[in-house]
Amino acid sequence: MSFDLLNIGKNGILAHQQSLQITGKNINNTNTPSYVRERTEYMESEYGGLERLRVQRMIDEFANRQLRNDISNVSYYEANLEQAEQLDTLLGDSTTNVASSVESFFNTLQDANNDPGSVTARQLVLAEADAMVTKFNDFSQYLNDQKGIINDRLTLSTDRINSISKNLAELNSKIQNSAGKNNDNGDLNALLNKRDEQLRELAELVEFSTVEQKSGALSVNLKNGQPIVLENGRFNAVAMKSNPDTERLEMVLKKEHSGGSVSEFYVPTDELGGSIGGYLEYRDEVLVPTQKRLGQLAVRIADSMNTQNQKGMDLDNQLGRKIFDLSQTESQALQYADNTGTGEMTVRILEGDSKSFPSENLRITKTANPDEYEIVPVNEDGTVVSGADTITVTQASPGTIDISELGISLDLTGAANAGDQFLAKPADRAASEISLAIRRPEDIALANPIRVKDGMDNQGAAGIEIAAINTPDDYYDTTNNTLLGTAPARIEVTGQTGNAYDLDVFDKDGNLINSITGTTDLNGILGQAGLTDPDYEVDINGEPAVGDEYTIEYNTNGFDDNSNGQAMADLQRQQLVRRSGGEEAEPTMTFNESYGRLVSDVGSRVSQNRVLRDSAEAIKSQTETLYDSQAGVNLEEEAANLIQYQQAYTASARIITTSQTIFDTLLTSLR
Repeated sequence: MSFDLLNIGKNGILAHQQSLQITGKNINNTNTPSYVRERTEYMESEYGGLERLRVQRMIDEFANRQLRNDISNVSYYEANLEQAEQLDTLLGDSTTNVASSVESFFNTLQDANNDPGSVTARQLVLAEADAMVTKFNDFSQYLNDQKGIINDRLTLSTDRINSISKNLAELNSKIQNSAGKNNDNGDLNALLNKRDEQLRELAELVEFSTVEQKSGALSVNLKNGQPIVLENGRFNAVAMKSNPDTERLEMVLKKEHSGGSVSEFYVPTDELGGSIGGYLEYRDEVLVPTQKRLGQLAVRIADSMNTQNQKGMDLDNQLGRKIFDLSQTESQALQYADNTGTGEMTVRILEGDSKSFPSENLRITKTANPDEYEIVPVNEDGTVVSGADTITVTQASPGTIDISELGISLDLTGAANAGDQFLAKPADRAASEISLAIRRPEDIALANPIRVKDGMDNQGAAGIEIAAINTPDDYYDTTNNTLLGTAPARIEVTGQTGNAYDLDVFDKDGNLINSITGTTDLNGILGQAGLTDPDYEVDINGEPAVGDEYTIEYNTNGFDDNSNGQAMADLQRQQLVRRSGGEEAEPTMTFNESYGRLVSDVGSRVSQNRVLRDSAEAIKSQTETLYDSQAGVNLEEEAANLIQYQQAYTASARIITTSQTIFDTLLTSLR
């Protein structure tokens, strides 16, 4: 009997001693974030009494998995907002945004119109034009630098994923080796704690799911099902690359096969989660669209101003020239990796006809038909822009084709094969590549190149007006500051029947260009005279009399004329920017509306993500509370356990003492 008591006491004292050790271990790790509190479970033998102890981690696996998901969600929105809030601030700041510079430029242009002969006023226009160009250049370069920062963050994050994956694979192997052994010493629990900590670090980077195997190992799969950690201790490497745009990094899984071959799997951006998903979402939905829309706006302002200035006359009695230089905005279309031909493409802005210039990228595909290409606007992820039409063009290579539906010109070289694809990014860096083309204030063409006069002997109640100044082509002799001899210069009313008039149109040399018979519409006279796309157009307003004549002449020394300058100033209020490559090709936004839309899109996304971030943090906080209620160390509970196990330890020691006393009494009674 005493022998049984001795065994009972020995087993009890050893068990309670270990319970005291586990309690002390819990208390010592109160502030260890990765530690999961442990409890000893007493195992009864089949014959009664205590057989052994088992150390258990007090963890709710459901709460643990939910916590990892919540960590991914919070990291996603925090990474996104970390970058987007900076951009939102800069876009809305009056000292850094482009809109204030555009406004100042047009304000000084209007001031110059008030005194068109002033060189000083024109010099201020040039200064503001230079400041506007610099603002476009600097802001676009800032956005480009942000893309570089995102790429650096992604590269570092993938290195971290690979390091964590390696650690998880090694921990899986150690856990498998420890799972079949007696784990009273808690080594297995320590490994499990380390693995959970690694998984939480991984959750900050990407969203994933886990599958626990019978061996105790965990396989880790990304949201789209691609495995990054396998049960057998292997892991798939993660890299960042893209096709064909090497500047736009994407997440790729590299899977090694037996024999040394490697397969690559692109992971869709919307299936990543974590901070990597947040950075990529910011880049694709905020940063890059902002830079492209900024480029689109810069192109439309520059090309519209160039076109209008070229229609006017400067202070040297010469036709206006381009104010802004767009020659550096050309870009090379990127070839997809699986192209089989030698075709190459250069994309240029179709100057003078860029009204349909889009902000989106363009995918150009060589069809099976000879010299035929299909062009369609695409999003950053390569999907076709919603509502976008496919434009089909035909052009032999080498050659150049102008595509007015997109405001671009394509230079083709080499020989593309059917199925070859190219990615054009015409707006991507356009804002950083424009520059000022003129430096002389005299080159600003505020005047119209022609003036019109009513005949001094006219008897009718009508006057001639300039209806339109078109792109200069065939009518001007700028060397001699006059019209060419073949330019229309005089209109004579030769007959009248009721409200119908007969007109003759003569050139500068006095030759009859054409006669107009019985017209009731005195607008667009030169067009009615059969002139195709005339450099200028005139209207006769009122009721002329037979014999009345009207003249058109070169506007020599028309220094007080601000007609063309006013037309340039009016561009600010005209709809000159296309809204989207998926909508009608006609522009529907003013310059201010285009920039305002850019700012509002960024601001609304930032505001929305702030709400989602706050919601994700609140959910994470609740999950942490649930998790800690099971896995966290409660000092009051541990203090009570110390007393309980101390008393049990003392009681077990008394059993051993009592057993010894009984045994001694038994020996004494046998003497």
